[in-house]
Amino acid sequence: MQNNDTPLPGVEKISKLIDALRDYSLMSARAYWEDQFKDTYQAPCLASWDAFQWFELVQDWELIDFLISGTDKARLLVRSLQSHLQWSEQAEIDGILARMRQMSRKN
Repeated sequence: MQNNDTPLPGVEKISKLIDALRDYSLMSARAYWEDQFKDTYQAPCLASWDAFQWFELVQDWELIDFLISGTDKARLLVRSLQSHLQWSEQAEIDGILARMRQMSRKN
């Protein structure tokens, strides 16, 4: 168990992070599918992201410091974000495939 003095960011900051992650997942899933044409998606490992990768997603150093702090709460949040990312990207790919099936039936 690792705990230090890095405080948990406020709900507003975490909400902005989740919104940014959702936008990232939509772009990433579409790009992945267009490049790979695969129907399953393997999300990047957020636990391995460094400060600069997080900064590309959300420009908030307080939040980034927390995410890379390694505390129990930070690891739990990153694992939750990882699950959200995997689910939302796979849902986007599933949606793309469903739309393509519909279009092929119409033709």
